Amino acid sequence: MGRLKLQTGINSIEEEEPEECDAACPNRTTLSCMINSEIGAVLAVMRRNVRWGSRYMSGDDHLEHSLIQSFKALRRQIFSWNHHQWQAINPTLYLQPFLDVIRSDETSAAITGVSLSSVYKILTLDVIDHNTVNVEEAIHLVVDAVTSCRFEVTDTTSEEVVLIKILQVLLACMKSKASVMLSNQHVCTIVNTCFRIVHQAGNKGESLQQISRYTMHELVRCIFSHLQDVDNTDHALVNGNSNLKQEV
Repeated sequence: MGRLKLQTGINSIEEEEPEECDAACPNRTTLSCMINSEIGAVLAVMRRNVRWGSRYMSGDDHLEHSLIQSFKALRRQIFSWNHHQWQAINPTLYLQPFLDVIRSDETSAAITGVSLSSVYKILTLDVIDHNTVNVEEAIHLVVDAVTSCRFEVTDTTSEEVVLIKILQVLLACMKSKASVMLSNQHVCTIVNTCFRIVHQAGNKGESLQQISRYTMHELVRCIFSHLQDVDNTDHALVNGNSNLKQEV
């Protein structure tokens, strides 16, 4: 499940209202505004954190942490893309900053939790499907980042919230239109990670226990829903990697 680094003095999970889109937002696409809102949500929680809040006080972009810089760079880019052809835009461009936060062991549970929520919202918009450019790499990056999630644990409640959000994102990966691009290895990684959380949940709160069991049931259902495609394996091997249809 990745390393959970214990450290005190970190704020508990709390979210600020995200920054509003700029004045030009009504003329932009809904997806651009949504991503901009998620960027604002993550940066807002960073500002309220003891460690990260000071990164904003210098007023010098060059002194800001790379995680903050990547979000600001993304915010400058999203409204310049050709929004009529989102499938032609590499999903890693707008997912990577959130995934970097999820992987980082410098971030608190609050920051990690908001980033996981942002990735979940993007996946559930169904913008990313099997026709999206570089979709295989993108969906694999999401699974790799979430299953190796790192964050500072200060209390049981904040830990459970992050674990619940990890379950939500992994299930969203399996339910997304891009799930057919998942390799056997990544499907197994998703199932193993969720199963470990189910096992850990036995000593935690009732909410985590119920959600983890529900997630496992849904994962099994999703995998078996591909049984109808088991004989259609003409495109199952691409550069030596097998996809979800072979897994079942």
